Amino acid sequence: MTSKWPKIWASLTALPLWVRLWLVVLALTNMSSLALIDTDSGRWTAAAFAAVGVFNMPMVYIQGGLTRLLSVPHVIWVPLLIHLIGKLLADHAIAPGSSEYILAVSVVVVNGISLLFDALESWRWFAGRREVLGLHKAGRDLVR
Repeated sequence: MTSKWPKIWASLTALPLWVRLWLVVLALTNMSSLALIDTDSGRWTAAAFAAVGVFNMPMVYIQGGLTRLLSVPHVIWVPLLIHLIGKLLADHAIAPGSSEYILAVSVVVVNGISLLFDALESWRWFAGRREVLGLHKAGRDLVR
């Protein structure tokens, strides 16, 4: 039995640099919620991020790399963004300039942009583009 980890690593590292940097921004923005877990925005963001991970981490392993299917669970962020936007627009719900305010705005912006990418990638996956991303660049011996 061969390990899937080299293929997964090859898939990740063969993605364009801007995509890898975007994934870092996305992960760090959502993980920063752990520093504010004592706030409503921190709890909601951490819970949504964990829920996405529960679906996506096994999918990466099962599929042997990153595929467009990983964008589908991000739909979990829709209720998160509705909640955070509601809090940001409500009078005195979050103090402007507070750490929670900065987290909420950051998550709304970053996850909102991600959902735009996710809509396109989900559509591509449902349209049949289900290849493991990056492996065509990584080398034939890892693709098998």
